[in-house]
Amino acid sequence: MPFSEDDLHDDWEADELPPTPAGFRREWARLREMDASTHHNEAQRWAFLKRPTGLGIYRLLFGRACSEPHEAVRRRLRELQMVEPLWLDVILEMRSRLMQLAGDPSGGEGAAGTASARPSFVGTAEGDVPAGHIVLHAAPAKAGEDRRGRDAMREALARPKRLAGPGSRDEVDGLFAALFAESPWLREPLAWAWQRALDSLDECGWVRLPPLLLLGPPGCGKTRMAERLADLAGLPCSRLEGASMTASFPVGGSDFQWNSSHPGEAVRLIHESGVANPCVIFDEVEKGQTSSSGGDPRQALLPFLQRSTAASYRCPYLQAPVDLSHVTWILTANSLEGLGAPLLDRVTIFRVSHPTGADLERLVIRILEGLEVDERVVARIRAEIESGRLTLRGLERLKNDFRALGRRPMLH
Repeated sequence: MPFSEDDLHDDWEADELPPTPAGFRREWARLREMDASTHHNEAQRWAFLKRPTGLGIYRLLFGRACSEPHEAVRRRLRELQMVEPLWLDVILEMRSRLMQLAGDPSGGEGAAGTASARPSFVGTAEGDVPAGHIVLHAAPAKAGEDRRGRDAMREALARPKRLAGPGSRDEVDGLFAALFAESPWLREPLAWAWQRALDSLDECGWVRLPPLLLLGPPGCGKTRMAERLADLAGLPCSRLEGASMTASFPVGGSDFQWNSSHPGEAVRLIHESGVANPCVIFDEVEKGQTSSSGGDPRQALLPFLQRSTAASYRCPYLQAPVDLSHVTWILTANSLEGLGAPLLDRVTIFRVSHPTGADLERLVIRILEGLEVDERVVARIRAEIESGRLTLRGLERLKNDFRALGRRPMLH
């Protein structure tokens, strides 16, 4: 249902102060973006379920659904899903078929049944997309020698890719229950991710999260939370280090004309894992450096953080579009300095801090589990972390020191 002003107050406690005008505008813009994104996705699914015979008909159906009220589109989509029990398989099949027609100027209509009208793309044949898989790429036909293995990568990416992660609401609930138990001081971003995961499961049948930015001091568990989320969800995960990045190529890829060219991190991860919805963590994104020849890695992020542009991202290495709209992006930062408005407008920001009190004590005990550590040592470590003299990263190093001490021989 489209949002209203009442939605802006749903998450506020009774004793909280009302938002500032700027905060009100940001929340209104966020809800509006969420509603527009859901409208777009449901219009797309409705158009696929109408089984269009060509790209022209699909564009007509999709455009009409986008121009109509969201509630009307949602009602018609539900009606089609009720009469089509295998609606998800139909969507995957129609999407695969239309992607194969993407290079045909006729849009697959008219003489599409003849061999001469077939697009020169290497794709997946109709009916060959297994359940739980999706097609992300239509590989252009080989044009000569396969230099540096690019054609092989194109063909591999054109094969159906598996959709990983929890497949039921119970599995999602179990995943986030474990994360809450491990990191209770990060309950706010975890609660948000939990609801977005359930929404994604209801909408498309698999888990993908909107872009997320965790903002907080070093060593408070931001990166670990992101890695544990991907690990417990069973999503392939890779990590980009903003502090050592001096160009945009690791994010978006480099043009094939260069001998050292390569695809961006998301394309590489999908290719190597065979999974359509991996997770990419961009750690300390604000520290990325801009160069005159290599571009700004933060600017290179922008197409990936908006689903409509990520769905047809043109990879400079493959020189062809790839659907990267199912990739989960989690960004971390110590400050917002250096992060422009276009990037911040595309992510949901959560300010996080170090654990304190009972949360911190339970964390210390859990990290040092298996080591014979006195209660006084736990209390001292807690005091050091709360005072800022020790971080969670430092606690991990301390754990290794305790282990080393435990392996030393006893002297008599």
